[in-house]
Amino acid sequence: MKKYIFWSWFLLNSVNLYAQKKARFTTARALEKVLAYRPDRSQPLILAHRGGPEPTETENSLETFRRTYQQVPDAIIEMDVRMTRDSVLVLLHDDEIDRTTTGSGSLKASSWAELKTVSLRDLRGQPTRQRIPLFEDVLKWGAGKAVMAIDAKPGVDLRKMMKAITDHKALHSVFIICYSVDDALRLRKQYPDVWVALGFNQADHGETLRKAGLSLPHLIALASRQETSFYERLHRDGIPCTAGTYGPGNLDEKPITEVAAEYRKIVQTGADILTTDRPVEVNALFTNKK
Repeated sequence: MKKYIFWSWFLLNSVNLYAQKKARFTTARALEKVLAYRPDRSQPLILAHRGGPEPTETENSLETFRRTYQQVPDAIIEMDVRMTRDSVLVLLHDDEIDRTTTGSGSLKASSWAELKTVSLRDLRGQPTRQRIPLFEDVLKWGAGKAVMAIDAKPGVDLRKMMKAITDHKALHSVFIICYSVDDALRLRKQYPDVWVALGFNQADHGETLRKAGLSLPHLIALASRQETSFYERLHRDGIPCTAGTYGPGNLDEKPITEVAAEYRKIVQTGADILTTDRPVEVNALFTNKK
């Protein structure tokens, strides 16, 4: 009997310990420790653009998110949220579904019943057996475990999206990419602790946002590659800043052995977060220094 009690206690505590390790982001403070600007940060945060798929993988899919998370547990998983004709929240970058799925036409003009029958294509355009993921399924996977960057595309009901996030206890696992200051202000009014990300074209844009009523804590600047003075200005306001390395002609399109020093230079210049299509390789540049 004593042996049975002991093993029951051991298994229960093992399960609890496992759950605690998985649930890293359950408070505002826990997320702040990761995202907040720190002058002593030894390496950049890695933001996996659309999940960071390899050529044989699919973008904005649970399968790719899981693979990236397994290889880079501290990566920020970026995803694109859209809404169907019948108000179901799903993940897909384009409204036209032809490029990324075996279907055709407009996502916002389609019902979920229609969309769930099509398959995702990998980056080469080859069909897979994967389906368009529901946003709620991604939240179930990532809540408390991974940091997720939510890019809510035009037409998405932000109230519905935020309700899904809070219902799945993921508020302290996400930051929301906003396309307007008004959207950021609306989010902050209801969720004062939520992290938001906005585009920054000028170093003093933080002052403009402050005058508009947006508090600067829990704010991330989205920017292209910039000079040291740009980052220094943002850092004086405590704002961390991204630098994108994806897209035509950018670093992600070149052999990593040829541009490794360029990635490191961006960070040395002052960028806090690298937004990249190849998170595993870029992360290795900073974790496997020679």
